Amino acid sequence: MRKGQGAMEYLMTYGWAILIVIIVGIVLWQSGVFGTTTGGISGFSGGIAVSDYSATSGSLSVYLQNVAGEPLRNINVSLVTIDGTASTASEVVTNLGVGSDATVTLSDSNICPTGATAFTAELNITYTTTVSGLTKVETGKISGQCS
Repeated sequence: MRKGQGAMEYLMTYGWAILIVIIVGIVLWQSGVFGTTTGGISGFSGGIAVSDYSATSGSLSVYLQNVAGEPLRNINVSLVTIDGTASTASEVVTNLGVGSDATVTLSDSNICPTGATAFTAELNITYTTTVSGLTKVETGKISGQCS
């Protein structure tokens, strides 16, 4: 009886340790620590939706959609950082009607330089709503493969 209890305690101790290691591994994998993410768009939860993108050597094209339910004006798309390096690239769209879309192309030599296979960009989108006249800022990230 004593040997059985000792063996069971031994197995339980190692079982819990292995379970914790598995859970930590899954959390790290899901958060992208291992660098296996294929890309995506995060943030941009207000009146402007970023629904698609494409990056080539020196340029990042971003597809914008007006989902605010009212016309927007003075839409300024600014590239804040590209792969951790500050950028001053920006592009302005004068007006964007309800449900309309536009593609902006930002140019910066740090976007997909020679030999790069992936990128991570942080963008700010500033716009003014037509009805209320309020200026809003949306921040988000785009990451993906270089084309």
